[in-house]
Amino acid sequence: MGIVTRNRSFLIAVLLILVCGLAILGGYTAIRVLAQEGDTAALPGQSTDYNKTDSYGLAGYAPLKLEPTEDTPSFIAKPLEEQRGVILLVYVSGASDDEEMLASFQKVKTMYQSQASFFSFEARKIKELGDVLAQLKVNAPPMLAVIKGDGMVSQLYTGWIGQKVMEQVVADALSAQ
Repeated sequence: MGIVTRNRSFLIAVLLILVCGLAILGGYTAIRVLAQEGDTAALPGQSTDYNKTDSYGLAGYAPLKLEPTEDTPSFIAKPLEEQRGVILLVYVSGASDDEEMLASFQKVKTMYQSQASFFSFEARKIKELGDVLAQLKVNAPPMLAVIKGDGMVSQLYTGWIGQKVMEQVVADALSAQ
């Protein structure tokens, strides 16, 4: 008796499992392709330029805007009313990476303080920011927000950022005003 005839029921079961698996994979792939084709159709008045970035440098996210309210501190609301950019850093005192970010922030501030308002806050004092962090949808330091004079968030970093990148995003946002 040969090996194939001895294991015929096992081989039939394996073949049936493979065929069913391929059928399921083919169906799943077809559904994904059809769903993706439906997503690429642009709505009237909507751009399909996927290279365009919106709020905080990420394509596909709705624009993020800081709107001064009663809970927004005046030192942030006033520059926005004057169409002046706001650069905001929230850091943790004593954390070496955050201290490095603060030093970078101070250097960038000296270069661009005539063009924008710069504010840095230690994490324990964030209550002084009122509703700003809630509007930015951020709740943990470190955080750097680059806000244009019209309130639109140009860049939002929720983690460590080096001086060169910080300097570049501030320069880009201020030149676009």
